[in-house]
Amino acid sequence: MKKFTLLIVLVITISVYLYPTKKPSSNINIEVTHALNDNAVEEVFPLSNRKFASNRLKELSIADAQCNESSLDFGTQVANIHNILIQALEYELRNGKTARELLAYSKQYKTFYQSYDDLLHQAKIRIEQEKYNFTLSADILNSWKGLTVINGFSATNIAMLVQDLKAIEGVSHGLKMNLELGNEISKSDVLALLENDDNFNTYLKSPLQVGGSPVLSPSILFILTARTLSVDEFKQAVSLKKFNVNDVAIAILNNLPYEYFEHLVKHTQALGDMPLIVQGQDNYYANLADLAAATFNVKILQLLDKYGVQPSSELGVATGLDLAVANLPEEKEAYIDADRFSEKYIETIKYLVEKGYKAHGASYQRDEESVIFFGAPNGRNFHSSKVLNAELNKTLHQLELVNNNYSIEQLPPDDSLVSKAIEMQELRKAVLNDTSESCENIRKELLAEEGFLERREVYKLIERITQEQSNAADQLHAIDPALVNLWRDSQPELNLSERSGSDFLTMLREGRFQAALEYSYSTPLTQFETDRLLSLLLGDIENILPIWNARVASISPSSLVIFKSISFDTWEFLQKEKFDFSIQDKFGNDLFVPAALNSAKAVKLLLDLGLTPEFGKVGLDVLDLLLEKSYENGQLNPSLGLIIPQVKIFEPSHLSRAARIKRFFPDEYKKLLQLNEKFALEDDVAVNQFRFVMR
Repeated sequence: MKKFTLLIVLVITISVYLYPTKKPSSNINIEVTHALNDNAVEEVFPLSNRKFASNRLKELSIADAQCNESSLDFGTQVANIHNILIQALEYELRNGKTARELLAYSKQYKTFYQSYDDLLHQAKIRIEQEKYNFTLSADILNSWKGLTVINGFSATNIAMLVQDLKAIEGVSHGLKMNLELGNEISKSDVLALLENDDNFNTYLKSPLQVGGSPVLSPSILFILTARTLSVDEFKQAVSLKKFNVNDVAIAILNNLPYEYFEHLVKHTQALGDMPLIVQGQDNYYANLADLAAATFNVKILQLLDKYGVQPSSELGVATGLDLAVANLPEEKEAYIDADRFSEKYIETIKYLVEKGYKAHGASYQRDEESVIFFGAPNGRNFHSSKVLNAELNKTLHQLELVNNNYSIEQLPPDDSLVSKAIEMQELRKAVLNDTSESCENIRKELLAEEGFLERREVYKLIERITQEQSNAADQLHAIDPALVNLWRDSQPELNLSERSGSDFLTMLREGRFQAALEYSYSTPLTQFETDRLLSLLLGDIENILPIWNARVASISPSSLVIFKSISFDTWEFLQKEKFDFSIQDKFGNDLFVPAALNSAKAVKLLLDLGLTPEFGKVGLDVLDLLLEKSYENGQLNPSLGLIIPQVKIFEPSHLSRAARIKRFFPDEYKKLLQLNEKFALEDDVAVNQFRFVMR
């Protein structure tokens, strides 16, 4: 009865947070789970590569981007501003830059709720987390075996808890619930954790925490309950599973006995990786040896050393000795009772000194006493005066200190992605903090600077023409093809009943591909089913392409824009699998538009297949969109060189967009003239007043 009562209290406590009187605001998900490619840079920083015609245009463009987030809560806006730099740092790390190289930009950054070091560390974490399986779905608790090792957990209670947790998935709530392990855990309970074959190392992000771990997993629960087994039983058990550094980090934090620990590391993959789930607000651990130094465990340091894992040792950044010193106790009680003082502090520091480690810091005189201020550039500070144990204090004063000679030389602002991101941050911070200038005025000034009509006026024009003219599309096209695209984009989507009641889509969701194939060649698909099938096709060509090809009635998809974002490898794989690249959407648009916005290689692939772009339809064609994209980026799109030779007649819309490039980016206009002399324009050719951005 006691266990049941404990869980009911837990569920009630969580429910208070689940159903507050004021709904908590949602933070956007800023995690990145894939490597950024060259095209992704523009998507992450849509203004970063643009060469602005004037500084005023630049300021207004970035201010407008910040204004677009004005409806979000302040914390989310701050996170979005931080995200600009985090993504830039992540991109550079993925492309071979070292942390030391990126720290050379740190003085350009003015601290804004988080330091530059914090944001660089977050970029590292985003890259590292791709190695592991994280989930936000509390449903996984229903499938895990062995959860009865947690105090108060049973099959019935877990089902209740899952329902409450699901209400706050993906919501910023700040709730943390520390769980306790059961007082009487049986060996069968522990061994049941090993039966989680597919998700043994899957980590649940939720309010639930146990043993100092911010996430739950069967592997972590197994580590925490390992002492229930004998050493021989543990040795046999770990041989059945694979562990990673996150599991081992929890073992270190919870003082898993050494005789168990040495068997655990034998079955740990990539022992030198960063342990993500123990990264603290003040201490960053590059590897398990850093964590062992910070927790003063010499035996584990020695064991890890045998596996080639040593603490950090980068002068001017941080060392393992910095971590050990920074984690010395600060409270007086730790030093007053000599019998209670742990020798592990002295042992760890001496071990690291013998290994050649140094600490960042400086000594000075205070009241005729020599004191040391320890402080790694990327870590916590510590003052030797806090150490009241004479032997430890003496040991600290014997350390070799790293001076300013090792400081990282700082770079001035340049044309790099990091400098651009920092500059963009500063402009967006200014808008966030400046409440004197309204966002409405910023938008009007930006439109006036660029020569575009206001959105409201554009849609009033579209509404008037579509109501008055029977051939509205032709009339809109005659004014500017962009109006056709804007009109189409504003049309209502398919109703919800069509989305939710599809047996065909249910087959696809459940992976019943043979049944979906039979359905496809016997039953005409709806528009929504066709669109969804195309979307799934690009993620699973092998299983979905036969279903796509088998359609009994080939309804054209609503849009082909999804092809813009796929990798060129996927384009090539589609070609290998005989995909029909002559496909058109329901408006007659072909694949050249998304191909051109994807890469010049994708355009060449279509041309090599003997296909030619369609220029005779109403709405923006591929040349229009490439010229618009060139203006957005401030540089000619590489696909223009392949598309322009395919154009037989240059339309007024082409010339008006070329005139925009001529006005705002004259150097790029000269390059455009080199591609085709027909772009030689008289001064009276007006720039386009309407635009359509393909997302």
